Amino acid sequence: MEKMLLITLEIIICAVHPVPRSFPRHEQEIAETSNSTEPIPYPYSHIDIDVALGLPMFARLYLLYGPILYHSHLVRSAASQSLGYLSAVSIDFPFVMKAYLRHWPERCLLVWCTLIFFIGGWCFRACEYQPTHEHWPLVDAMWLFVPIFGTVGYSNLVPSTYCGRTICALSGVLGVFSMSFFIAIAAGKLILTPCENYVHTFVLNTELAKEHKHQAANVIKFAWKTWFWKANKTPLSSMRYLQMERKLHRSIGIIHEIKRKQRCLNGSTIGLPEIQIIERSTNMNTEETIRKMATLESKMDEIEGQLVNLDYGLNGTQNVLYFSL
Repeated sequence: MEKMLLITLEIIICAVHPVPRSFPRHEQEIAETSNSTEPIPYPYSHIDIDVALGLPMFARLYLLYGPILYHSHLVRSAASQSLGYLSAVSIDFPFVMKAYLRHWPERCLLVWCTLIFFIGGWCFRACEYQPTHEHWPLVDAMWLFVPIFGTVGYSNLVPSTYCGRTICALSGVLGVFSMSFFIAIAAGKLILTPCENYVHTFVLNTELAKEHKHQAANVIKFAWKTWFWKANKTPLSSMRYLQMERKLHRSIGIIHEIKRKQRCLNGSTIGLPEIQIIERSTNMNTEETIRKMATLESKMDEIEGQLVNLDYGLNGTQNVLYFSL
């Protein structure tokens, strides 16, 4: 039943097409008033029948589903199909698109924006009319689409029909989605790689270690001066004693702050991927150790068997020598 519904829907979508006949071109309509020669504009709700039947034709883009799916190496590979079946993962169109978005996000975004640009430009051209009752030029329609898709707003051109305004609303929504996708890709490219993160963390740790040594030396220096003045019975309310005590406490506070930063840096270098790599390496080493121990046990059993045979042989030789003598 589901397949029949899908086949019926496909037939309906493919059947949508403008009526195969020519429509008379609209001539300029002169206003009935004697002192006006301006053409009467179309109402907001006006849309030609060829436009009404032409816009739904873009639903045929679903036909790209088949070539994209069946030309993917993920679908044609028996290994991926077997692994997906064992893992209860369907190797279908959403899975393939997610894989493409993961591996080639820039290409996917470029193809998406290019496709939407030409479709949106054509839709604006089809929905909007000039005062001469002709469709907008394609260049003007594309120019209107660019600021709307970029979520900037209207330019010097404004849609004057409900059809054009609907296309504007859809273009704005798709523009927000595309811009968020672009920001996500750009943010991912700006993140440091693991190697770069290690180098950056090492440099920061080195600088913090130098600062820690410097502040530790200051603590020793200020503590010794404070003790010296206190031993010489310097008044505790004197300005010099209070300054040294204040510097001592400030150096101690800086040392605590440096230790906190070092802990944060050490924690940031070890993430989930690093933990997974360490776990995988540990498991491999454990399996290798178990394999070697099993081999060693088998060799020890073999040596033990040979020793038993040697013992039997020596006992037999001893008996032969005993009876021969």
